[in-house]
Amino acid sequence: MSTEIVRDALHRMLPPGFVVDAAYPRIQNRWLYPDELAFIRGASARRQAEFGTARVHARLALGQLGARVGSLLPLPDRSPRWPAGVVGSISHTDDCCAVAVAPAGPIAGVGIDIEAAGPSLSAGIEEMICTHEERAWIARHQGHHGAGVLGRLIFCTKEALFKCQYNITRAFMDFREVELSIDLGRGMFAVADLRGGAMKWRMALRGLEGRFDIRAQFIVATAVLKKSFGEVV
Repeated sequence: MSTEIVRDALHRMLPPGFVVDAAYPRIQNRWLYPDELAFIRGASARRQAEFGTARVHARLALGQLGARVGSLLPLPDRSPRWPAGVVGSISHTDDCCAVAVAPAGPIAGVGIDIEAAGPSLSAGIEEMICTHEERAWIARHQGHHGAGVLGRLIFCTKEALFKCQYNITRAFMDFREVELSIDLGRGMFAVADLRGGAMKWRMALRGLEGRFDIRAQFIVATAVLKKSFGEVV
């Protein structure tokens, strides 16, 4: 996967004020803080590469914002820990680790996600991720990109949405509690319906701005919520 393509896609999809970076995951232990090293002690080489690359490039991005840069040890819930006054998101695949950060001023939450464009999700996994209406949408539009890509697109966009909303609600949502409306032509998505425990966040998420980009080898999705909406919880 070309990290430059991912970086360019994030630049296009996110609003002004964001700093983004992307890199191939590599072991970065010599650049990590002692508490960060302790956090990944005993982890697989792949996990160490993903974690370390995310922290090193997050610090580079934060430095461009002029933010105070230090340890980025995750919070107890394993979500990223950002400096005060900053919102951000991290995503990684086997071939790319990406980060996006921005001043928290007008932004309440952001989520980014990167997924491989194939192969198709199994029927069982697709059913866990997609509502009945979303699966019907995949069936109607599979001629555009293929059913495998569209199933992964829904997974990718929901992951971006969940990361974005968590900064506001601190709530975990089930995949099928959220139903998305996806515009393939414009590369945009929005929340069409919320169900179950997610219904109480309807007002907070009504202004979500979701975008995606489908390439031959990957899918990139971003979700941004402005404070004018995110403060309504």
